[in-house]
Amino acid sequence: MTTVQKPVTKVALAYSGGLDSTVCIKLLEREYGAQEVILVMVDVGQGEESLAEARERVAHLPLELFLVDARRDFTDTWIPKAIAANGSYGGYPLSSSMTRQLIAAKVAEVAREQGCDAVAEGSTGKGNDQFRFHNTFTLLAPELRVVTPIRDLNLSRVRERLLAQEFGLTFKEGISDDRTCWGRSIGSGEIEDLQRQVDPDEYIWWHPIGATPAAAQRITVEFDEGRPVRVDGVRGMDAMIGLLNEAAGRHSIGRIDVLEDGIMGLKSREVYEAPAASVLLAAHRDLERLCLTKRELAFKAGVDATWAELVYHGHWHHPLKHQLDAFIAESQRCVTGEITLDLHAGNAIVAGRRSEQSLFDPAVRSIEQDSFDQSGMSAVVETYAFENVFLGGRSRRQAVIQAPEI
Repeated sequence: MTTVQKPVTKVALAYSGGLDSTVCIKLLEREYGAQEVILVMVDVGQGEESLAEARERVAHLPLELFLVDARRDFTDTWIPKAIAANGSYGGYPLSSSMTRQLIAAKVAEVAREQGCDAVAEGSTGKGNDQFRFHNTFTLLAPELRVVTPIRDLNLSRVRERLLAQEFGLTFKEGISDDRTCWGRSIGSGEIEDLQRQVDPDEYIWWHPIGATPAAAQRITVEFDEGRPVRVDGVRGMDAMIGLLNEAAGRHSIGRIDVLEDGIMGLKSREVYEAPAASVLLAAHRDLERLCLTKRELAFKAGVDATWAELVYHGHWHHPLKHQLDAFIAESQRCVTGEITLDLHAGNAIVAGRRSEQSLFDPAVRSIEQDSFDQSGMSAVVETYAFENVFLGGRSRRQAVIQAPEI
């Protein structure tokens, strides 16, 4: 382990209570000569039990701990933006990629207020979080030095555990657990055996199929300009998400096991549970299909993909992301209505749709009614086929078109 590091004086450490950030406390003092380390723990909905456990791990240390409540920021601002953008990356709802940047912003704010000359966090050199923290730190507090002890000192998890024992620090055994109300990552990058399944007991919301209710549960989600405002009479983002995590998880919805292509291009196996996010994103996409035009949907799909890529790669504060937010917000002005879903056996099945902004007109589309003169479509179809007429008249093109399939 390298032991010569450029010294720092007063450091604000992004503290979560996990092994990485806990070991960083002593490393900042021993390897960087920090005269003062302040801990900044940001509540993004990980639950009081997790916060209490994190506080307990450092209760014996003479350190100042700042607890920043960012739950409303996350549920009332960040999550609605993600829903409007259908925010998912590689098949799972964006969660940690957002909270890391929110946490970094809060840590930078405290560091400035407390007169720190550095900020620190516990990312490794193999994961995505190092980019998300660094991008946010350098953008919002460019005058502060960014210190990453685990990466700088090239530490493995095995070495970290030994150091924790040496320092007399306690840490949670087993695979890591990153929880917010919007989603939970289980053992990020740690489940290396592709044949191994995560034990059902590791989940807090999701139930296996065999343990789900026999009958479906019907819920109705109401949206106002793309934002969920009510689920079965329950209002408030935090309360709606809590209801859906419990209800959808009980019906085996929201378990996601993917091979993820990280920021560095390294593949990792990631396991998530996100029942509420899975349901709300599915309902929102369906309502958009009812309320937006064909061209709007096609164009917005590309915008949503770019939005997700920016957020995943640590660019929540990037100018382009804010510009995309503006377009997305404008697109949502007519995304108002209700989607009813049946939650059952791992599926959220759309059972009903209602919107005053609906572009679906059954009277016009119905083949049972004389809503317009269909014979007028002959000229439209003939014109539409002009290109094919020209292509069919060219022997080389015709040969390609008529070539037998192999």
